[in-house]
Amino acid sequence: MESNVFCYLPVKNGSSFTKETWGMIEWAKKIPNEKTKMIAIIVHTGIQPDELKRLPFDEVYHVKLDIKKWKTADYHIQAFRKIRAFISDQKGIYLFSSHPLYHEIAVRASTRYEGSIITNAIEVTWDKAEALSLLAKREIYKEKAHEFVTFLDEKQQYLTLENSILYGTEQYGEPNFVQEIDIEAHILSPIQFLLEEQVDWKELKITEARVVIGIGRGVYNGNAIDPILQLAEILNAPIGGSKVADELGLIPREKRIGASGSTIDSDIYIAIGISGSSQHLEGIKGVKNVIAINNDPSAAIFQRCDIGIVGDYEEVVPRLIESLQAERQGEVNVKHLHIG
Repeated sequence: MESNVFCYLPVKNGSSFTKETWGMIEWAKKIPNEKTKMIAIIVHTGIQPDELKRLPFDEVYHVKLDIKKWKTADYHIQAFRKIRAFISDQKGIYLFSSHPLYHEIAVRASTRYEGSIITNAIEVTWDKAEALSLLAKREIYKEKAHEFVTFLDEKQQYLTLENSILYGTEQYGEPNFVQEIDIEAHILSPIQFLLEEQVDWKELKITEARVVIGIGRGVYNGNAIDPILQLAEILNAPIGGSKVADELGLIPREKRIGASGSTIDSDIYIAIGISGSSQHLEGIKGVKNVIAINNDPSAAIFQRCDIGIVGDYEEVVPRLIESLQAERQGEVNVKHLHIG
């Protein structure tokens, strides 16, 4: 199969590359074809030229928009159309993030250019025995089962990848060329971006939050629930918990995390008073970083965590809050911790 791999690179607020950017590049490189040409498509609000010139692609095409236009899919479609006009061989696979903005772009582009689309893949493999055909794995029935789908033809193929699998490290190369493309400034979208508001932690779904707090049996006999609520407010983190926490009435049923509840893929999961049963660990398998607080040093959760704190949560949580407040006041390391 001789075709191109097009990466519509996700960028944070249109202005910076993130782990999702590098994660998409890593997935693109897994396509097993020596003759594949790697092409980057970037719609941004001000990424520096030097950064674009160091991307590990054969060709880089980019369009710069102001922030309000960047947040509107219509202008991305305009940019995509203009970029395609510069590319002679448009056959291949187009990779997108499953972020709502990029998901909409992928769906609209596949419809406009009569391509096939597979959305929300959590894993992608290529079958060499079947002419390198793509096999995408997706979650169904509220993440309780998986399905496997593939493309039946070799025309333009569009694939959106779940953010939970877009997690890579910085990598650089030397493109053959980098092309900036202008779009018609006078073409207006019938849709205008107005504003965005952060969802309060009490309303935020545990499956959508970047930071999630989980509580377990260890919190049941405690008297210091208020600090946990304060921590949730500071981090804008919804509170979920274990099966036992649900059965004890500490959390509502829809906040249960585990094989019998929801599976989360947050950047950070703070497990407070959770022992770490196998069914609970199944629910946090996609979490990037786990912080565990438990007074039992033999708790299984410590085998899964990145940071483990052995101690009474009634003492640990207030100290954690003090540390976070001090960092925020001093504006130190907040961005690095992904909690701003």
